[in-house]
Amino acid sequence: MRTGPDRVLIPGGRRVRLAPGRHDSPREGVCVIELASLLAGEEFSDRPRCVCAVIASFLRGWNDRAPHAKRQRLAPYAARVVGSRASRRVTIERRDRCLEWAGATMRRGPIRRLFSLARFRLRIAVLCGLRAALRLNQGAGDYAARVAIARGSPEDAFRLLEALLAIGGTPKTNGSLNGHGTMSGNGSANGTGATNGNGALPRSRSRVATRA
Repeated sequence: MRTGPDRVLIPGGRRVRLAPGRHDSPREGVCVIELASLLAGEEFSDRPRCVCAVIASFLRGWNDRAPHAKRQRLAPYAARVVGSRASRRVTIERRDRCLEWAGATMRRGPIRRLFSLARFRLRIAVLCGLRAALRLNQGAGDYAARVAIARGSPEDAFRLLEALLAIGGTPKTNGSLNGHGTMSGNGSANGTGATNGNGALPRSRSRVATRA
């Protein structure tokens, strides 16, 4: 099978491109967050424990709606987001950043803030569904992803992603990846975010999680 720089080598020696949607196993394809679960050595899932819920939701929404070529630019971030899950304070700050980027005005003061969140929950419910509105950490990321696709400006979306990673001090990689989401070298990354000698991702558990 022909391979190119937009493919990554997953455990088992198979090269895949990022694909939209959920997958039951890497044999069916991977989204950027499923790739992160492999890098982290977790069970194959688009909701790995090691990834911040806000960032994961943003990347899932972007991965699923972006055109094929632009989707492949997300591949390096699979390594970048491993270990991004942080404290509740950091998660809320990331959530608010997504909402503000998407057009929300987060007013100061507890009463005004609750009112602002309630108005935006309604928008999220209409566009993303009631479940996303109730689970605002996920809803904010998904809503921001939809706005990013509608705006048609991937560079702005990459800047938002970099800002989300910077909140809480998520470390950047050792130079193998750049801020535009392109991958240097042979197009693969290891669990620390750097390319390894043969371009393969590290081995992860072979067990496949059943996802609802």
